[in-house]
Amino acid sequence: MRSMFRRMFRRHTTVVAYLALFVTLGGSAYAAVTVTGKDIKNGTITGKDVKNRSLGKSKLSPTAVSSLTGARGPAGPQGEPGAKGAPGELGPAGPIGETGPQGSSGVSGYEIKVSGGMSVPKGQTYGDQVNCTSGKSVLGGGVANYPSAAPARVVSSAPGGANGDRTGWSVQVYNNGDQTFSSYTWAICAYVN
Repeated sequence: MRSMFRRMFRRHTTVVAYLALFVTLGGSAYAAVTVTGKDIKNGTITGKDVKNRSLGKSKLSPTAVSSLTGARGPAGPQGEPGAKGAPGELGPAGPIGETGPQGSSGVSGYEIKVSGGMSVPKGQTYGDQVNCTSGKSVLGGGVANYPSAAPARVVSSAPGGANGDRTGWSVQVYNNGDQTFSSYTWAICAYVN
């Protein structure tokens, strides 16, 4: 074997030729290993052929990325409520509603009637009454004494009427003092529908 190498390398031109052949073959071997995407047929590269962590989400299709998503986990605990937001703008006014039916006229012809008065002697109880104008109802009433500081005790003050129909106001007053005083009965009257 030594003799063969010695014979090959004795000549300068032979050495240069062998060296050129070696470089050429070595360069061809490197070129055969460099592969681009144009050189690969679609569907021929498998997962074993791809280096781990060499592909990011940006290089995958949306369908491929969605297939990598795991199952949804359980819901976490509810968070604290946020701060109250500012009130919104006032909305437009709604339409005007329909007018309702006309109600009854209610109370009309309001008046206050006062009796002619009565004298109440000391130690005595006297009664007085004032009646409303015909057709009107009594809404309230009372009694007033003259002088206003007279020592009187009101025994009764209530609706009444000539025939018990409550169309007036009746009172009874007792005189606690030493002198006679005057007492006046009054009534609030009106038509009531």
